[in-house]
Amino acid sequence: MALAIAAIIGFIVGTRRARRAQRTITQLGSFNKLPIIPTGIVSAAIAVQLLNQFTFSWELFAYGLMCAMCIEQSLIDFNTHRLTRSVTMRAAFLGGPLLSIAAIANNQPGKIGVMALSFIATLLTVMTLSLASRRGIGAGDVRLAAVLAMFLGYLGVAYVFQGLALGFIIGGFVALLLLISRKANRNTRIAFGPYICIGTMVVVLFGV
Repeated sequence: MALAIAAIIGFIVGTRRARRAQRTITQLGSFNKLPIIPTGIVSAAIAVQLLNQFTFSWELFAYGLMCAMCIEQSLIDFNTHRLTRSVTMRAAFLGGPLLSIAAIANNQPGKIGVMALSFIATLLTVMTLSLASRRGIGAGDVRLAAVLAMFLGYLGVAYVFQGLALGFIIGGFVALLLLISRKANRNTRIAFGPYICIGTMVVVLFGV
């Protein structure tokens, strides 16, 4: 019964996020139609897996928020090559306190420090990579990676490396395929945000 309820809530959240993303990409000048119902189905599956991983807990709400943000940002970035700052930061401002409460409730306050350090270290590292790549990695990617590192940091430092590394590996592989198939060149902008999100969600959903 609980899993069915989680699936329904996940479907509703996913379709709402997809509709919000649709409005955003339209405002940004793209008129691509997003797959609303398929997004809801994927979101429902994610919600069920989150419940399996975290049961009914503060972590469940925090990582549900994170996954909803990832879905919305991925849809936006795929279609516009832009990441909405407010969506990323809203997840940070809500998710951070939720995970902090979880850490205190579980008598593990040290996790709060790990989350903060993961955020700062990732922010500085990806910002350096952005400058080195001459903005090949955009400011939106920098913010997104840092916020996702915060969520991963709650689970442990190893998860930060695994989640972000997997995201960049997937993104790099896709970019290589596009170059080989000549569907892109060195000057083509490639959306890395969705791959960072995918790497993070895979680690959160299946790596705990």
